[in-house]
Amino acid sequence: MDALSKNIDHWFLGYQTRAVGKKTDGLALGGKGGRGSRGGKPLKPNSGLTNLRAAAQKHPEVMVKIPKRKGASNGMNGVRGHLSYISRNGKLALETQDGEVINGKKAIEAITKEWQRLNIPDESKYREALNVVLSMPPGTNPEAVKNAAREFAKEQFDGHQYMFVQHLDEKHPHVHVCVLMRDEFGQRMNPRKNDLFEWRVRFAEKLRDEGVLCAATKRVHRGKTQKGEPGIQRQIRGRGEVGIVARQEARELVEALKNNTEPKHPFIKNALQTRGIIVSEYGKIAKELYKLGHKTEARIISNLAKETAQAGFKTKAQDQFEAAQQHLTQSQNQGQEIGPDSISER
Repeated sequence: MDALSKNIDHWFLGYQTRAVGKKTDGLALGGKGGRGSRGGKPLKPNSGLTNLRAAAQKHPEVMVKIPKRKGASNGMNGVRGHLSYISRNGKLALETQDGEVINGKKAIEAITKEWQRLNIPDESKYREALNVVLSMPPGTNPEAVKNAAREFAKEQFDGHQYMFVQHLDEKHPHVHVCVLMRDEFGQRMNPRKNDLFEWRVRFAEKLRDEGVLCAATKRVHRGKTQKGEPGIQRQIRGRGEVGIVARQEARELVEALKNNTEPKHPFIKNALQTRGIIVSEYGKIAKELYKLGHKTEARIISNLAKETAQAGFKTKAQDQFEAAQQHLTQSQNQGQEIGPDSISER
């Protein structure tokens, strides 16, 4: 079982679609790939199978993101601005990598002066700190999320200066981590897409240690083709407003309806290829688990393979087109006029 788990981990953590990665014939069992842990401590063995099983059982997916920030975000001035934001202008207590609790504007300013000794100028063309947000769905124990975030940061950002704080002003408990890009040796981190996935896997480990059921998988692992709604757009919609992106989508939708032309999936060929690879891997994993006597887990992975294979490929634009067609027909029957604003506000 150890050899199988190792191969699954190798594939699960290093997987890339053929659209963005090198085309190879090496698959999960015995194939090459995997990027390894970027933190100071390796991920736990069996991470791949643990997360695939959790996804099959519909455990909530953990979220780790690096959101875009408004305004200046470079140099020490950008760091100060970010710390002011996550501390709610000094009203919320921050915690450092050493467990020190930092209260108030003056205490935060004292820490930033210490950080500036790492040769970080006030003005710079470089971003000197990352804002990492770790989040779970509403209903998750906030204390468990905070504890898991603390342990995550301790491992993943070993050697870096950072501060973190939990926000409870939204339904979903989440933690902001402000971590300096440079470590104690002056080396800058440069996280990529697959690194963020590895961060999610590590955060999920820490949540499970706190007794929280969760999963950390990619959308392709679950047969999902659509991304979730970006936070900024969700906030705009929550205020009852219609943002620029929503209006543009509505205009494109109206044009498609006028021409009676359903939007096409721009990457359907790659999506079909990728899903075929994923389902094939699940079949191999299930077969090996069954041979080793792990029949329950083999059945769980087999079910995940079936669900993934049967999942649709519709894009958001295609879903909107179908819904709008129905809405258009109903509105026309009632003598109503349809335009971008009326569709975007739905």
